[in-house]
Amino acid sequence: MAVRQRRDPKAAWMPSRVYRGRSSYEYHPKEGGGIKLLPIQRDEAGKLIENESVRADVYSAYLKAKNEYAHRKDTKWLINTYMASIQWAGLSKDQRDNDVYRLKRIIPVFGNMMPERITPGHIRQYMDKLGSTKQPSANRDHGFLSRLFNWSIERNYMQLNPCEKVKRFPEAARDRYIEDWEYWLVYEVALASSYAWIAPMMEIAYLCRMRDSEVRAILEDEDVRDEGIFVERGKHSKNEITAWSPRLKKAVEDARRLCNPTAPSRVSKRPLFKGRSGGPISAANRKSGWKRIRDIAMNEGLEFEGKVVKLQTPFTFHDIKAKGITDHESKAGGHRSKKMEAVYDRKPDIIKATR
Repeated sequence: MAVRQRRDPKAAWMPSRVYRGRSSYEYHPKEGGGIKLLPIQRDEAGKLIENESVRADVYSAYLKAKNEYAHRKDTKWLINTYMASIQWAGLSKDQRDNDVYRLKRIIPVFGNMMPERITPGHIRQYMDKLGSTKQPSANRDHGFLSRLFNWSIERNYMQLNPCEKVKRFPEAARDRYIEDWEYWLVYEVALASSYAWIAPMMEIAYLCRMRDSEVRAILEDEDVRDEGIFVERGKHSKNEITAWSPRLKKAVEDARRLCNPTAPSRVSKRPLFKGRSGGPISAANRKSGWKRIRDIAMNEGLEFEGKVVKLQTPFTFHDIKAKGITDHESKAGGHRSKKMEAVYDRKPDIIKATR
């Protein structure tokens, strides 16, 4: 029987992490919580009965509880099962990377809980605490958990989705329009930086009205075509080909010249924006590069006609797509509904007076 040093010599016989509670022997896993093993026995005088038979029974109950706890289907098990599924594997790499990042916050809170014991109140408490400083992050975590629970319901792991009755934080629609001078300022800062490849990435995002993930996914042999660039859009938008223009051709040439031109090329699936290993530029690299050049544009700026010009209000890389749609003659962005087109059109229409 395993023993350990205890402050109370009379408790030295108990297995590791087993303690006397008020009325029962309890096993306390290192992750937290307590599991009752057996009731504590006392004689008529109230003296503890801990003979060899009792000790053997406690040890047997401890082994059983420890084994069951190790194999219990808690929320961490549920998350691992979901992330081993074909449904999760079918998500985009960016989506999967975002999920993994979110789990750094979610698992410490929910990982050891049994899924069926998670209530809307638990979700609300989690969102309120995180949302006190990061409301968009709280909303994204809500989305992951809701997706996880819906997947679990379809497989009889759960009966209800505790996220359904929990409201997300309201998020105002972005209306930031990038003025031309702001765009070219950041573009020139990018060209002069160690992240020069972001400049042609900006151009293609603008000219083809593409998301960051769509630009990084462009393949030389499949998407760069005689007619133009094939745009494989995500989020159920319509695919299209953006026809060549002199500016778009230059952007592609700049991408080939500036984005790791000496990186090894894959025989099949050669990305236009290559990382050092020859694969596509990662989301993390794009984000770090974008933050760096945007900070330079805001804090240092560029000298123009004897004056230093700085970016006053930051904008996101995704705002570049909105600028491309806003500036496009037909507001084309691959959207299947007028409602989504309106989300990306960042300038008000100019309407003639009634009379």
